[in-house]
Amino acid sequence: MISKRRYHPTNFKFFTWLLRYTYGLWLRWVYRITGINVELFRTVKPPFILVGNHTTLLDPFIANAFVPFPIHWVASDGNMRNPIMRFLLLKLVGCIPKSKAIPDIETVSWIVDIIRRKHGVVGMYPEGQSSWTGTQFPAFFSSAKLLRLLRVPVVLAKTNGGYLTKPRWSHVRRLGKVEITFSVLFTPEQLHKVSLSEIDGALNNALSYDDTAWSRERGIQYKSLHGAENLELALYICPSCAGKATMHSAGNTFTCDHCGFSVEYRPDGGFSLRSKGDRRGYVPPFDEAPFLDSIVLWNSAQSRFLAQELSEWKDGAHAGPIFSDEPVKLKRGKRIDSMNTMLKGRIELYADRLEFHDSRDVALEPVIFSLENVEAEGVLKWNFFEFYQGMNVYRVVFTNPKASGRKYADAIGLLRNISADHLPGR
Repeated sequence: MISKRRYHPTNFKFFTWLLRYTYGLWLRWVYRITGINVELFRTVKPPFILVGNHTTLLDPFIANAFVPFPIHWVASDGNMRNPIMRFLLLKLVGCIPKSKAIPDIETVSWIVDIIRRKHGVVGMYPEGQSSWTGTQFPAFFSSAKLLRLLRVPVVLAKTNGGYLTKPRWSHVRRLGKVEITFSVLFTPEQLHKVSLSEIDGALNNALSYDDTAWSRERGIQYKSLHGAENLELALYICPSCAGKATMHSAGNTFTCDHCGFSVEYRPDGGFSLRSKGDRRGYVPPFDEAPFLDSIVLWNSAQSRFLAQELSEWKDGAHAGPIFSDEPVKLKRGKRIDSMNTMLKGRIELYADRLEFHDSRDVALEPVIFSLENVEAEGVLKWNFFEFYQGMNVYRVVFTNPKASGRKYADAIGLLRNISADHLPGR
């Protein structure tokens, strides 16, 4: 259990006010953010739950800029392992740490306390992570259970344009437009009457979005001189030669270092072909769909390709590692504690295991994790690849900022359960 002496969620109203009228106003101006139906908060008062679609890493700050009450955000404990961030998020903002490897009762107890005893506001993103493609991840079913348990008003903060303004894979903002619309998704009476499956269905429907389609319908362009930079964090398979981790970004161009295939990233989130390289066509299933139309379509083809490729790896059709990167650091920690570096060297993913080789002493045996024991694999922020084994969390830090941690999380998820219904990165 979380020790109250170690962590007690606090949210200073002055600090919230200061953020809203400094950083919040700056965000609204720089990112051209418009709040719709903000007057809702004249009648909807705490306690309530705020839920939103997770379009960008900036989503909590965007919502804070418009909601006139302190919000206790449910946040990944991976954001709190740095002592400075831990103090900021836990003591000043009052975030509630959530870990996939820790029973939900730990987090739920704090949420219940804030809602029922403190009559506060709890904010959460039921998808559990921000989007790689500008479309929705399925919400965790446990979110519906939590809403049913609390039976307080549920306010929806629906964001459009956030992804194309600041994609998860990018460090660069683009000039465009963002809208955040507030509405009451559930009343306490509705939560009491409807079933869990109905709550889950309504929640997923409310969170559904497609940033690329939304912006094109309105003719909004998201211009940048560096629009494609770091796109290889999300798209790591070449459609022309099937090279893994061979794509390289610079400015608005995205090129395969192996075959010369090259595209230009457009302000509407699509691509224009610059060169087919030294190949005549595209590998299946890239040849079956207009993947250049959007990151969504490219990612979908990439997922299907990877699923087929990994099926062959599991059948023993290929030798050597599926993915490999060096130099990397392997770190280990627990919950919100600071992490310690275990080794510096190379990561290798095989069909049944992760291997880490220490470059400082080649005589050392590699550190091996059986994929049967790897849990909750995912990516923190841009490219920190994290996974759990038991109660320990492990983080892979890539020296190359353009090395994709996502490819490891995607591949492990598929290797665990390869099926037509289990595609990563939606």
